[in-house]
Amino acid sequence: MKRLLILVAAFLMACTINANAQFPQQQAQQIVSKADMNTVEFVVRDGKPILMDIYQMKGQKTEGKRPVFIYSFGGAWAMGSRVDALCNPLYDHLCEKGWVCVAIDYRLGSARGRDGKPLITPPEGYNAFQFSIDIGVEDIYAATTWLIKHADEYNIDPEKIVISGSSAGAINSMNAEYYICSGHKLAKDNLPKDFNYAGVIPMAGAVYLTGENDTMLKWDKKPCPMCFFHGSSDPTVTFDIENNPNRHGFGPNYVSQQLYTMDVPYMLCEYFGGDHAMALLPLKWFWNEIDSFMDRIVLGGQNIKVHMVEKSPKPRTDANWLDTVRPGQYEAVNRMRGQGGQGGPGGAPGGRPQGAPQGAPQGNFQGPPQGARR
Repeated sequence: MKRLLILVAAFLMACTINANAQFPQQQAQQIVSKADMNTVEFVVRDGKPILMDIYQMKGQKTEGKRPVFIYSFGGAWAMGSRVDALCNPLYDHLCEKGWVCVAIDYRLGSARGRDGKPLITPPEGYNAFQFSIDIGVEDIYAATTWLIKHADEYNIDPEKIVISGSSAGAINSMNAEYYICSGHKLAKDNLPKDFNYAGVIPMAGAVYLTGENDTMLKWDKKPCPMCFFHGSSDPTVTFDIENNPNRHGFGPNYVSQQLYTMDVPYMLCEYFGGDHAMALLPLKWFWNEIDSFMDRIVLGGQNIKVHMVEKSPKPRTDANWLDTVRPGQYEAVNRMRGQGGQGGPGGAPGGRPQGAPQGAPQGNFQGPPQGARR
């Protein structure tokens, strides 16, 4: 567990830990957004409010109810915040297409104060790793329930809610869907009966479970469509299966095969040889893929199953983009890859940037997954 948390924390260095607050605070960021934003308190935990930012184009004319995109940040359940300038271009893009975007905070089960003590202590006998995931899931459910209750106020469609996240946020999102479809107590106690999401978009995520009996995924009912973004050589969050005495992980390569068997639509965007940078890259460089999933599968209802494999020596990013919103982020990523902060392809191969000429490399579309890659 320590290895997982250290690697993710090394990669996502957006924040500094504040010992006097439940949520570690990010460095001050200048948020530039085309969309209108308002902040609301959606739940109170242990006497402390948890907030979310709701982005929408208030003057936009839309036909019918609007779909919703809920995003959970990454940071190893130890750091991070809903306030992240890295995400706002995607929020603006989706809002212009008629979506309502919601950036949520959630309790950080692995955060520690300056004294080294946990800011949140798990109940006795509760696996600390699973506890961090479960309280994040519980807060996703609380945000979802709040939005459903205020659906008329924001003109949103409760049947078209998509959850997404990066790294820890992606794991929370995948576990949230799995709990719904496996009859988990958290889902039963915190969501309306028979509710399910319209889609899940995990950016470097997996389902993680603990306990001797949780050695495989057992779905009691069909899950919603999913759109995975993942590097096949991610050292932090498993791409396929992870089994050890402390936890069992089920990544997108494994889950997509289950979805295919259950005839559930999905898109798996695999970066062959890619690393954990896929937790961030889709926020700017994979809008075409996100749009395709949202428009064709979530809104259009098409039963599409796609496993896209992309391999390229050039990442879909640049130093200016990362360093503009998170100073030092580009160097931190390359240090993790052993590049010495000098740039280069590193471990996150890529194709064309957003809006690049259509003749640029775009990946290889395949049929159903053929099993785990080693």
